[in-house]
Amino acid sequence: MTPPRPPSGRQRPLRYYSDSERTEGGSGSWDTLEWNKLDSQQTASGSSSTSFANLSCLLESERVIVEGYGVVLINTDEAGTLLVTNFRILFLSEGTRKVIPLGTIPLATIEKFNKTALKVQSNNRQSDKNPPRRLLQVTGKDMRIIVYGFRPKTKQRRSVFDALLRCTKPERVWDLYTFACGPSKFGNANPKERLLNEYFRLLGKSSLRASMDMIEDGSFTLENELWRISDLNSNYNLCQTYPFAFMVPKSISDEELLQACSFRAKCRLPVITWCQPGSGAVIARSSQPLVGLMMNMRSNFDEKLVAAFCTQLGANKGERRKLYIADARPRKNALANGAMGGGSESSSNYFQSPIVFFGIDNIHAMRESYSRLRDYLDMHGATSSDGRSSFLRHTGWTWGGGNLSSMSASVSLLGDSGWLIHIQNVLAGAAWIAARVAVESAWFLCTAVMDGTEQLSSFLLHA
Repeated sequence: MTPPRPPSGRQRPLRYYSDSERTEGGSGSWDTLEWNKLDSQQTASGSSSTSFANLSCLLESERVIVEGYGVVLINTDEAGTLLVTNFRILFLSEGTRKVIPLGTIPLATIEKFNKTALKVQSNNRQSDKNPPRRLLQVTGKDMRIIVYGFRPKTKQRRSVFDALLRCTKPERVWDLYTFACGPSKFGNANPKERLLNEYFRLLGKSSLRASMDMIEDGSFTLENELWRISDLNSNYNLCQTYPFAFMVPKSISDEELLQACSFRAKCRLPVITWCQPGSGAVIARSSQPLVGLMMNMRSNFDEKLVAAFCTQLGANKGERRKLYIADARPRKNALANGAMGGGSESSSNYFQSPIVFFGIDNIHAMRESYSRLRDYLDMHGATSSDGRSSFLRHTGWTWGGGNLSSMSASVSLLGDSGWLIHIQNVLAGAAWIAARVAVESAWFLCTAVMDGTEQLSSFLLHA
């Protein structure tokens, strides 16, 4: 059986069109669309968002911001209506108003979006006068690449683009959909009060409830035998990326914290992220120490602060619990950062605490690997990132059919992306830390505060 020939209109994925590029290609169903019919339907249905207020597919508190009529989903050559809400992009089929899943994507899962142009081939001598097709390309974090086509001589694409800019990057955090979709399950949407309530729980004082009065008069600085809440950052003057209050060892004064923070990049000194009230195990986070190129700079205040995390309770008081310093970076990256004043801790300066490197690459390497993974799916996946079948893309199946060479090439391309190695490093690092916390009740200082550290912390706190 001869497999179907791929369409000649597109020779490469839509993701490769740049903002200013005007590319020769097929027009799909664009030339056959009845624009006058779409205009009349728009006039009949109304152009205000109130016409979509009662859609059954809208979620609680979801409201339509902008509509686009007669929009074409280029991935499937299907015409319909595009809606931008405070939660997602909705694409409804023309006439039935059914949601098209491929053209619908939550705003939080959009990686980027940009305007592109596509010039259409024509045998007409006046083809150069034909305006290019106005496209909007949306790249999703789920590896989808969705392309919408808009009618010429309208401002619909500009309206949709501006609405996406406003909704994906709101001026206030309260404008996010998550704060508009009904009462919070916490019963209190104030982030400062919720943070303090969590601190009270970690201190074993769950019976107390935070309030704005407590925050205003500074009476939230409670403590137990080991830890205390500090208001040193109440005005965010110490560290702009830390909360207004944080937990530190009880034995360390605010004056010592001020001295210690100068030894950490961007003043992100070690503070408690999580602790186990029963066993006393702690996970703390900080930025990298400023040890310099020769890795010989030290801070007595920083070393004292880190040592204070090792205090033990109960019958074992006086015995220091083991403290691991977890660095998410590859060792070579930590050494390279020394040239810029950063670096990594020395175990000889921190009570013989072992330094563990997990080898998680930085965000630039992750993005490059992710791009290669998307290329792999475009070539070998059952469905490529722009929604087209790989069978139609490459005139046959890549997997199956006994084509061993194709299978070997596919596996090689997946391995070359490096994505599986990145995922393995993150999962292995999180599992290793969780095991040490559970078995040894160990204390951890996750240093560097790079993207890998955030990934490790997310896995640990949701385990």
